[in-house]
Amino acid sequence: MTDNRHSSPPNIYATGAILLGAIISWALSQGETASVMAHQYAVIFGVSLAIGIALEYRGDIVNVIRSDIMALVSLYFLTLAEFVANQGILDNLIEPNELQPALTACALGFSAIAITRHYSPPLPASLLKLTRIDPPHSVILGLLSFCFIGGFFYMLTAVNYDVGAMIQYFMAPRFHQPWQRGRFGDWRALLFEFSMLLYLVPPICGVVLANRKEYTQIAIAYTLFCLLFTLFYGFTSGTRNIFATFLATFLVGYIFAAKRNRRKEISTILLLSGIAMVLATNMMLEFRQIGFSRYFHGGQEEDQAEESSFKFLVDNNLLVIARLIQVFPDRHEYLGFEIPYLAIIRPIPRAMWKNKPEGMSTSIEQALGATGGTYTLAASFIGEAYMSGGWIGVIFFGGALGIFLSWWNRLGHSDNSSFGQLLYASGFFAAVISMRSVLVFTTAILPTLTAMVFGQWIIQTELDRRHRKKAQKEAQQ
Repeated sequence: MTDNRHSSPPNIYATGAILLGAIISWALSQGETASVMAHQYAVIFGVSLAIGIALEYRGDIVNVIRSDIMALVSLYFLTLAEFVANQGILDNLIEPNELQPALTACALGFSAIAITRHYSPPLPASLLKLTRIDPPHSVILGLLSFCFIGGFFYMLTAVNYDVGAMIQYFMAPRFHQPWQRGRFGDWRALLFEFSMLLYLVPPICGVVLANRKEYTQIAIAYTLFCLLFTLFYGFTSGTRNIFATFLATFLVGYIFAAKRNRRKEISTILLLSGIAMVLATNMMLEFRQIGFSRYFHGGQEEDQAEESSFKFLVDNNLLVIARLIQVFPDRHEYLGFEIPYLAIIRPIPRAMWKNKPEGMSTSIEQALGATGGTYTLAASFIGEAYMSGGWIGVIFFGGALGIFLSWWNRLGHSDNSSFGQLLYASGFFAAVISMRSVLVFTTAILPTLTAMVFGQWIIQTELDRRHRKKAQKEAQQ
């Protein structure tokens, strides 16, 4: 690449805007009702976050294609965005004095990430080396095929390799697919983990399509098929974070691999992706309980008369955070390092560790008395952090995530090869999903680790080839 593009360090003025917004929104979020408080906080902090991102831009979209910025935006949408519209229904669920601590926790979480993202430990030389390797296009396409086929392999085995049946189950209601993983994993659960490879498909496709002039038309058509099929799966799943992550990692791979003189093209793709995201996530809430097939033929959910005007953004994380603050530590002791420990051991299959802990000693559902249903409650990393150690836990978790995000940004550089670009983009999945739950971070990073192992194999293969070639020359002499 001839242009000196890189993932720039955080802008101190942007951080100042975010911190000032967190303080002002917290100080001014006063009202007679909880809905007014949440609305004021969401609007004021949303404006400050937008100003911060604008200051990060500095004339180049690459400056905002960073994991820390995407994480902050993701956290905002998980906790606050639904309250940009005044949600009157909140007044029936919580009192203003009960909501205030949750807003404080959000302020601490956002601030911790914003501050610590300025500290980034150096990258190992071996990791930088991975971002510079430039394998043949056939190897990149081979990796795409491996991830695409491997990602759907478990689903195919569950339907006896009937692709048509698999697609029909895509369009069925959530949790009705035969490949749903049980609570306890056995050896078959190992195959389920391969589905994580799908999260490598969009960034690979983004890199290939950005460099499409270097590939054959057949390769481009195949790449488009893999991308659209994966997006179709994410869309019909009814799970918004899956579809959003697919779309985001594709954009990261595409934008970072594209040349600087293609700004109009990049702007068009960003606009279309934004429109697709808004429309898709709105539709997904409407059909995820009845399935896309029934929805497509005119079916409707039973609870269509929802009060929220921004229903496609409703996650209730803020309400769950507020309830958790009420019960920890008054009714339940803080969990300490239990959540980080569970996150570390989560990738280990139960088939290999029969006595593996089943989960938190006190789950979110248990703490809030919401057991017995088929659903789970989400509280973002802020809620999990408070369960671990209160206000100190929120600061600690946010700080640790901010440092990791900044560290990962070091991988984004103009010297990256195509493989380095997709490696960098793949890490955004873990960055975004960790805002929803720290517990899934270690499994979310598995696709990136797979790419790293693949890169090491490429390097070793090339070194072996050079060694054999050198040995042959020496033998001829």
